[in-house]
Amino acid sequence: MLKQIKRRVTPLDSRTRLQFEFIEMLLAYEGEITNQRLREKFGVTSVQASRVLALYRDAFPSNTQILKGQGRGRYVPTARFKPEIANLTIEAYFRSVKDQVTHVKVEETQRDFTNVDPALFRVIHSAMNQGSASRITYRSMNHPDGIERVVHPEVFVFAGRRWHVRGFDELTEQHRDFNMTRISCAEPASKNIDTPIDVDWEEKVQLELRAHPSLTEGQKQLIRDELFKGAIGRRITTRHALVRYVLRDLEVAENPEVQHPPEFQIYLFRTESLREEERELTSQV
Repeated sequence: MLKQIKRRVTPLDSRTRLQFEFIEMLLAYEGEITNQRLREKFGVTSVQASRVLALYRDAFPSNTQILKGQGRGRYVPTARFKPEIANLTIEAYFRSVKDQVTHVKVEETQRDFTNVDPALFRVIHSAMNQGSASRITYRSMNHPDGIERVVHPEVFVFAGRRWHVRGFDELTEQHRDFNMTRISCAEPASKNIDTPIDVDWEEKVQLELRAHPSLTEGQKQLIRDELFKGAIGRRITTRHALVRYVLRDLEVAENPEVQHPPEFQIYLFRTESLREEERELTSQV
């Protein structure tokens, strides 16, 4: 494949590769690439974005086609679309669309175990953008073969080692988190009911963390210096719906009487719901 890329794109400098990768990520996971998205991502002019799109289409003519009737500079993948630059993973997609630039070398030990078919993701992504619903087949430990349910997707959440989609589930009439890997099928669907407010998502809470009470005084001071800047504890703010993910990611003991060191070195001392005026003054985790 590299020989093919070099033959088609000469030279393929690092910036061109990033731009082509971004194009393929959006074609695969969102089903569309536009002049505007390139401008927003790379800070280029409309003319420069058009040139990038033209270069990509010249290099890989069977991958894109013009989306007619939707304005200029909009392209969708063809039935023969095949990524030539991008390594399609859901983690790579989210990294690509998260406009964050780093100027230091970074290595991560966290691994994403989510394997999501781009075509399946597109259905859920489209429903989320349009405020509509998706009919999914969802597998779980209770139903390993999967059961059908209609969900109103609202937000994607990265929880430790996998991606979830949070949305309203018409089957249980509750807002639920769905492991993306366990969705085996997804198709557009009509809403049977209006989407209610996700109270747990809208509510912000403050978690107060402290050194585990079973530690020695010297160990407690070590934890305070390491994690709390020497203070007795630390307060962090998150959505109520995400508390369990935050506690699991930070390895926080919720019940210090049964959850002991060394596995748990900090514990949840207190949880407080924030008033509206306090929410604006605290940062979200």
